[in-house]
Amino acid sequence: MAAIESNEPDESNFSNNTILTAEDWLHNTSHKKLTYNTAVKELLLINRYDGTLECYNVNLDKQWSFTPADTLRLSNGGNQFFYKDGVVFTAYMTGYIYAINATDGTLFWEDKVGMDQEKLHFTSQSLTPVNNKLVLTSRTNSNVYAINASNGTLAWNYSLGSPHSYEPRLIVNDIVSINNDPLINTFELATGKALYQKNFSTNLGKPATDGNLIIVPFSRGDKIVGLLPEAFEQQWEFVFDEEYYKVGDKIFVANNAVYFATETNGDESGIYCLNATDGSLTWKKTIEGDIKHFEKINETLYGYTNDKLIFSMATEDTVLNKIKVNHQPTSNIQIHNGSLYFYAKEGLITYNLKTKTEKIAIPYDGKESYSSDTQLLFIE
Repeated sequence: MAAIESNEPDESNFSNNTILTAEDWLHNTSHKKLTYNTAVKELLLINRYDGTLECYNVNLDKQWSFTPADTLRLSNGGNQFFYKDGVVFTAYMTGYIYAINATDGTLFWEDKVGMDQEKLHFTSQSLTPVNNKLVLTSRTNSNVYAINASNGTLAWNYSLGSPHSYEPRLIVNDIVSINNDPLINTFELATGKALYQKNFSTNLGKPATDGNLIIVPFSRGDKIVGLLPEAFEQQWEFVFDEEYYKVGDKIFVANNAVYFATETNGDESGIYCLNATDGSLTWKKTIEGDIKHFEKINETLYGYTNDKLIFSMATEDTVLNKIKVNHQPTSNIQIHNGSLYFYAKEGLITYNLKTKTEKIAIPYDGKESYSSDTQLLFIE
């Protein structure tokens, strides 16, 4: 039988909101002990934009499907699930958080923030545990929640006092950085002790890190900055061309290089590579249209524009390869057995890189919904 409890933060932490109300309580339900299983292989997870989480085998036979308890505002909210050794951590707009068994779709534990049913809590949050903690921020009650990944209980919380947190948190050297436009706040991961706050007087994009610096784009402006995580002391600044804008979440760091992509006020968007240590330009490329997605798969950069154009290039080469497809991608890209996989409003699409053939592998069977933010993952 499931054990149900309403969590309050541990007395040893530094929360500024220890008397939790019905709006910001974390309600935890335990279903069974969470266990990791490294033997789970050959599955495809699809976190659809309409809130349905599906699991298929590599032959695309459905294994299970999961939808959250509250379907009044069914949407994944752009929250990115995280997979580890047979366990899927996921969250939804309405404040539900789940740890799911990837073999059969059953629950290890579930949490609900607040007693409300239709409030918009979580959007664009990271579900990646660090030191057994999930860290998420509610846009409704402005609380940061650190949750124990093993059982879903509350480790600590902190009220930011402002609901403008639209990007996933970043953790560097056990320091949690939270974008709360136009502020960045930092906390000790272990205790929730508030460390620093800085006002940048502008909205901020997704933070990235090389392990030493917080590297963040300014959403209303044309620059990327590198900051020390302890006190936000600026180490470098890179200003990109004025016709470009909206880096947003199209930024990441790999092998001491900062890669980012923009949208454009003109005909072409920019793709940049910077030195992560000093912010100097390594190379720049352009591509027609607005870049909507940008990522790294192994040693290859992939992305797509708003005009059904997928592009790729090796990280150590500046030759840009382009593929014109028939369906507009709305997800990340996966590569499996010589084919590209991506999601579109029509469903799961496969594009064979050898034969150049494209097909709808799994038709979308849900209600009409805004088509974006689907997430795919092959477990191999």
